Amino acid sequence: MIYQPFLTGASGSPGVKGGVDILDVHSGELRLRIFLPQQLMTDIDGLHGSFLATDENGQRLFAITSSDGTPQNAALTVVQLAAVPLGIGTIAPSTVAEAGGGALTIRGSGFQSATTLSINGKAATVTFKDSNTLLVVTPALTPGPQQIPLTNPDGETVSLDAALIAN
Repeated sequence: MIYQPFLTGASGSPGVKGGVDILDVHSGELRLRIFLPQQLMTDIDGLHGSFLATDENGQRLFAITSSDGTPQNAALTVVQLAAVPLGIGTIAPSTVAEAGGGALTIRGSGFQSATTLSINGKAATVTFKDSNTLLVVTPALTPGPQQIPLTNPDGETVSLDAALIAN
């Protein structure tokens, strides 16, 4: 996921709000938009400055905000997300044997204990390690690039085309 800050207008202008867009790193798709109670503390725009940080899982956001864009009214805003959007970050290794039985580690976000996964439409065995890690045993595959869709129990889905190669 990419956490991209934004402002609804010019920095320091009355009524301007700040926020954070959470985008899928592979597709650029907007996964979640969060509005903050105040604008981000910056004198340029929402993309420039050192005013936003996240925790190691992307579930807590820390932003320096201001009611009017001035340093004298700056404050720390902390946002706790109920859930981080489902996302695929990395898959290792990137090549598996077409015969199946290969071990994959998928790192990303928003994984749940009952997250399901298929590889080119074939169900794979998934072991939930934590909200950022899935361990997968591959089924037998046809050679070539493989699509991997993930689905959480609530129906949230994300997919990555050509996620790995079977040979």
